[in-house]
Amino acid sequence: MRARFLGALAGLAVIVAGAGGASLATAQTATGLAVRVSVTNVATHEGFILAALYDESNWGGTAVARARVPANGDVVTLSLAAPSPGHYGIRLFHDVDSDGVMDANIIGIPTEPFGFSNNAPLQFGPPSFSAAAFDVVAGGSTQTIALR
Repeated sequence: MRARFLGALAGLAVIVAGAGGASLATAQTATGLAVRVSVTNVATHEGFILAALYDESNWGGTAVARARVPANGDVVTLSLAAPSPGHYGIRLFHDVDSDGVMDANIIGIPTEPFGFSNNAPLQFGPPSFSAAAFDVVAGGSTQTIALR
């Protein structure tokens, strides 16, 4: 189970690669469906918060939107652009050492802080899409995610 958990989170490093502020801003303008995310429990102000937005068909696979923002405060805010109204989930982690990879210990337990939309609980692995899912409507949505 631990390997499955790490595998599901490790994909975050891949999905945010190349995510830049310009492409994110363009997508938000095009759809008008910004998901505003406040990330709390940021213990150190080093590295980046890497976040990804998923629809149900790709939970943990290919993200529909992504962001990479500096972890420069106790609370970090970011925006993700949903392509259309609907049901979405967020996975994120604090890349403390800025290497683009979620670090883990020898048995596969993440050693960098992470979180999910709705602060979905963990049960021997990452939460299901239904536990993390929330609705994005016209005008956007907000989520507060506490790092663990």
